[in-house]
Amino acid sequence: MWRLRMIGAAKKSIVLATFDLRADESGTDLLAALDQAAKRGVEIKLLIDGIYQQLFLNGSKDFQALAARENVVVGVYNPVTPAGLFKLNYRMHDKYVIVDDEMYLLGGRNSNDIFLGDYTTDINVDRDILVWDITKGEGESLQELEAYFRQIWNEDCVQIKGGRKKNSSDISVSEEAADDSEDAESNSKNSNIVNGIPNVENEITDETQEKLSKYEKQYQSLEMRYASLKEKYTDIEDYSSWQEDTIPANKITLVNNGTHAGPKTPLVLQTIRYLAQNAENVTIQTPYVICNGYMYDTLNEIASHAQLKIILNAVEKGSNPWGCTDYLNQKKKILNTGADVYELMNEVPVHTKAVLLDDRLSVVGSYNLDMRSTYLDTELMLVIDSKELNQQIQSTEGTYIEKSKEVLSNGQETEGAQYETKVLNWQKKLFYGVLRIIIRPLRQLL
Repeated sequence: MWRLRMIGAAKKSIVLATFDLRADESGTDLLAALDQAAKRGVEIKLLIDGIYQQLFLNGSKDFQALAARENVVVGVYNPVTPAGLFKLNYRMHDKYVIVDDEMYLLGGRNSNDIFLGDYTTDINVDRDILVWDITKGEGESLQELEAYFRQIWNEDCVQIKGGRKKNSSDISVSEEAADDSEDAESNSKNSNIVNGIPNVENEITDETQEKLSKYEKQYQSLEMRYASLKEKYTDIEDYSSWQEDTIPANKITLVNNGTHAGPKTPLVLQTIRYLAQNAENVTIQTPYVICNGYMYDTLNEIASHAQLKIILNAVEKGSNPWGCTDYLNQKKKILNTGADVYELMNEVPVHTKAVLLDDRLSVVGSYNLDMRSTYLDTELMLVIDSKELNQQIQSTEGTYIEKSKEVLSNGQETEGAQYETKVLNWQKKLFYGVLRIIIRPLRQLL
């Protein structure tokens, strides 16, 4: 809903960066909304991780049609190529939308049915933060996110494909990046489709028009889909209560792990460690925990002076088999840090990544407490100084604790008032038993 409202409100520019966009029901809803925005002259940049683009978008005619639109440019982060196999493990895990110079949405949700919409009951719960900039482009965190986007867009590992820009000077987010994308397009004009994305020349020619006309069926389908969306969500083009439906923040700061496709300095974890130095109460929510020595040291340090709570999906409920089985292998080490661990038995898996520090600071975004997020992938987190937001998230975490089993280092276990026991079937027990052995030498890659 909020993504559709943001896209519907866009007048100048849209940036959508996502780890996992699929051409399923919710993903196609986004494609339809973006297609309509492009038709009305909004400049659109899509940045997509290369593995998931290859897996889920390579054969999508709807996605190819959008990429062929005027004003749409697609960047693929670290695409899957024979020459790039040695960098295959470095992924872009960011998830955000920037609209004009007014607002952005950033968090942990991917762009598919598992996270968006109501098309399936097989979902993951997650958290995004909508930031409405009352200064119209002067807000610090908005400028930081735009600068971050310019940096990652210009990385050598990002291939720019598709689209034809009418006037690059109209692109408010990154004029420099627009120039680079033109160079990238001119270098690949000999191919109509690259990695499933059409290349369209910068000038309107008969050949270009022919390429656009071949997607006429998709354009009609996307237009009909968008018309249905407007009937279902009646305010996606005229929603105006942005300021009324948000809460004030004293300060918002963007933290990132770097943009290159290579080993990362653990900047996000270091920031959390620094912020927790003077905290008395720290709550970490993460889908799963996969730590190395430095990460265990960080948890030990926090727990030495603060009450540290870690809320993660119970093995019986988690949707990530790697995280579940590593927890079974490493549970004692996690408990030995001094943290109180809550094994959450929610109705559906919880994909939220958040850190709460006392009653003011909330850190929310895409960072999982695992080695992949810490050392391999791009990650974004917002550090938000707002008592009201902190209170809202604390309330949610309190509900999750009631649905959890508390596990302490001394072996004591306490079930919350709403905890419901679930037993793994024998097939999953067998699968996890085998996986626990397989993953031991591969933990740093999970």
